[in-house]
Amino acid sequence: MTLLQRTQRPTAMLAAALCLLLTGGCWDSKDVDNRMLVGAIGIESTKDGRLNAWFRMPLTTSTIGNEKDTFFSLIQHGETVMDAINKLQYKLPKALDVSSTRAVMLSKDIANTGLMPYLEFAVRDRSVPLDAVIAIVDGNMHSIFVRSNPIGELTGIYAKLYFEPYAGGIPRKNKAMLWEVYSKLLNPLQANLIPVLKEDKKSLFTQIGNAYFVEDKIAGMLTMDETLIYEMITQRLVHSEIVLMSRSDLKVVHKKTRIKTKLVNGKPVIKVSIWVSVALTDKSHREINVTENTIKTELNELLQKLTQSMLKKTQSSGSDIVGFGNWYRGRLSPDKYTSWPELYREADIDVEYHVRLRNTGLQFLD
Repeated sequence: MTLLQRTQRPTAMLAAALCLLLTGGCWDSKDVDNRMLVGAIGIESTKDGRLNAWFRMPLTTSTIGNEKDTFFSLIQHGETVMDAINKLQYKLPKALDVSSTRAVMLSKDIANTGLMPYLEFAVRDRSVPLDAVIAIVDGNMHSIFVRSNPIGELTGIYAKLYFEPYAGGIPRKNKAMLWEVYSKLLNPLQANLIPVLKEDKKSLFTQIGNAYFVEDKIAGMLTMDETLIYEMITQRLVHSEIVLMSRSDLKVVHKKTRIKTKLVNGKPVIKVSIWVSVALTDKSHREINVTENTIKTELNELLQKLTQSMLKKTQSSGSDIVGFGNWYRGRLSPDKYTSWPELYREADIDVEYHVRLRNTGLQFLD
């Protein structure tokens, strides 16, 4: 063996040893049995200007033992959400892990004063998943976080499935995710629309409407029916929805939306055309002379009534939940973006519906 070969071998072994030192490992990992996985977080303001943070965590099989409860709830007082999380660590024998959070619920008092200070922690710290659903709670959070889920779902999953289209979600419920809410808080050209929940005696909670915002403060609330118009215009209506009328019941399948915008003497003029395909599911037994035209006429009148109601509410407050302002992004200078709520108040908005009725040959109509 030559001298060069004898010197190369130790050098190679030393280099390999150094590479092993640089490779990452699991030395600081925490086993799942040593973590408390947070499923849902609730935040409510207090009279002293601070907040209460609720945490609801599912219990693993090894943790449950002989107890019947499948979850564990805690409340912590603090200056901020992160302060509450840090203080809560003193009460727990395991690490508190919020990276599994599926829902973040905020009290209506917080929605009235401003969402930004209470949601900023989730985006800055990147601890809460950005696809966690956001909801406003009208009333006391105690029962929502302390009572058992009626259908036995894991903590947090119940709230997320409530809004998911592949589960219990319907267009009127309006699923709002953390990344979506936070991005609109920083976008003056579009306002937030967030579901409002209230505790229910039989189920864990029920939805009473959807709150529209001006910046980060609540400005009012849409009914569940008015929210359907928002879903149609924004093309979020991706599956069927039932509309109950006096003469018939219809299954609405949204097909297409076209939006045309222009500025006339500095005033926004917006034309919205919506093509809606509906299937007849049932008709009233009290109505004898039900024709295709009468059903289409009644549906069109109902949709127009809901549209005018939704626009009146949002335009009077300057809350552009649809995001019409994004269509004017290239027509307004950046320094004019903050004035869009005032422009939206004065906007001339025309919404036209084109209804196509299907399943008319099943002897439902005369």
